[in-house]
Amino acid sequence: MRWENIHIAAVGTWLPEPVAVEAAVRSGELTPERCEVFGYRSVLVAPDGIAPPDMAVHAAETALKRSGIAPKEFGLLLHGSLWFQGLDVWPVGSYVAQRTVGRTVPALDVQQRCNIGVGGIELAATHLAAGARGSAVMLTTADRWDGGVNRWSLHEDHVYGDGATAMVLSRRGGFARLLSTATVADNSLEPMARGDEPFHPVSPAAHTPLDLTRRSRQYKAEHDEDEAALRHARVMLQAKVKALAAARMPSSALAKVVIPATGRRKGEYQLHHLLGVEEHQTTWEYGRTTGHIGGGDLAAGLAHLVETEAVRPGDRVLLFGGGSGFTCTTALLEITEVPQWT
Repeated sequence: MRWENIHIAAVGTWLPEPVAVEAAVRSGELTPERCEVFGYRSVLVAPDGIAPPDMAVHAAETALKRSGIAPKEFGLLLHGSLWFQGLDVWPVGSYVAQRTVGRTVPALDVQQRCNIGVGGIELAATHLAAGARGSAVMLTTADRWDGGVNRWSLHEDHVYGDGATAMVLSRRGGFARLLSTATVADNSLEPMARGDEPFHPVSPAAHTPLDLTRRSRQYKAEHDEDEAALRHARVMLQAKVKALAAARMPSSALAKVVIPATGRRKGEYQLHHLLGVEEHQTTWEYGRTTGHIGGGDLAAGLAHLVETEAVRPGDRVLLFGGGSGFTCTTALLEITEVPQWT
């Protein structure tokens, strides 16, 4: 999808202090083998006493201030998460909206696992392009990995970090233009996140530890692992190709690619190879210090590029998101200015 007059007005984050992975190895929470493969240097761990919704509020307050857009201009807030938000059966988005963009702004909690960070951009752009309420949309994410999960071993491919992000999209301008987006899905890969686990009448999370690694291995025991990997790769490549085609732009025009902080894989073939870019063009050097903060990886990575002045006006930046299910969304931006955020 090609977009006109849709802009990224600001990005904000709330990120706790990092914990060195060596500490987790010494405590036995992370094996030396996994530590070596993943390539993380540290993982963000939130202090006691703060819940994800308040983390999201802090990030949204920062983004709102940076954007310079009045709350009355907002017509929608979207909030995404992966893990428990502090209460069950409760509208987190409304809590965040009330404390940031106002009591009358519609708020929706949206899902699709780690892809919500970029998938939400496409949803927000669609809302703005339709000329619906307001001229701006707030997109927030927040997660902290405690209470019934072990962040270090929960998933076989990465370690989860804590953090919250916020992004403001606007029809009135910003520091980057949204050129195009693309979403590609293969829903037949959904069982990789479910395994052979049966559905439960009530949530077992309170008394049964969540183990995503076990679910994935259950799936692989019954299916061709190489064939599943090829189907994942096909979705990812199609999302990249479609976004570039919609903007009529070659891959060689990309200055940076913001990727999920999902850790490295065994062997030499890594995500940047699949995307056809050099690793130094990606945000991996930053992501290896945060851990995988779910859908927030992409907004945090973009904020890092701006705050460290790693991009300049005219640079084309690809945001590359994916989430179990399996969906992959890409968003192509053109940096129009490098704001001096405080």
